[in-house]
Amino acid sequence: MSLRIVATYEMGKFFMTSTQKRRRTTPVLWAGGVLAALALVLGVNGTLASWSTAILTNDTNTVKAADAKVLTETDGTNTCVSTDNNDGSNSYTCSTINKYGGTATPLAPGTNQATTVTMTNTGTASGSLTLAPGTCVKSAGSASATQSICDVATVTIKCTAPSSLDTTGTPVALSSFGSQTVGTLAAGASTQCTFTVAVPATASPQIAGQIATQPLVWTLA
Repeated sequence: MSLRIVATYEMGKFFMTSTQKRRRTTPVLWAGGVLAALALVLGVNGTLASWSTAILTNDTNTVKAADAKVLTETDGTNTCVSTDNNDGSNSYTCSTINKYGGTATPLAPGTNQATTVTMTNTGTASGSLTLAPGTCVKSAGSASATQSICDVATVTIKCTAPSSLDTTGTPVALSSFGSQTVGTLAAGASTQCTFTVAVPATASPQIAGQIATQPLVWTLA
């Protein structure tokens, strides 16, 4: 439809008139418009657009690490974990826990000192806990001494359930302290082990001032 304005002048006055004219559209143009609109609608709602891509989603991709044994030791003040090296070896040397009590209070003949540690399997697999004492080494004291504290001082160990280890009835010299089977620790289980070191009342002054050092190796396997 179009609008046309015509101006005329009669008797000293201007007159303006308008006319409207309808345009006819051909059926071909009308049909083309409908198809274009339909294509636009289908493109928006994705019916046609989805044919141009194919999507497949896998939503259940999983992997699991194998179970492992991890050993944690604490004396109530210090804590050591077998993974503390952070190198994947699961082996760590703990220098902050002294199971023989240390040298702050030297032992006189007939005295002893005890230290309790808690051993916990903080891993996800059950394992058997063992203790392997290393060689006792003497230091300090008299250079002319004929006896070693390693052969005189004694040690015992007693662990709580689930362990049944108890050597309190048969103390042995540090130099004779052998491997011990503590028992099975399930994942999350723990046992408290008390070490008692003593200097017998009959000890010779030959060991005066001597210091005994002995490594103890826990293994959970």
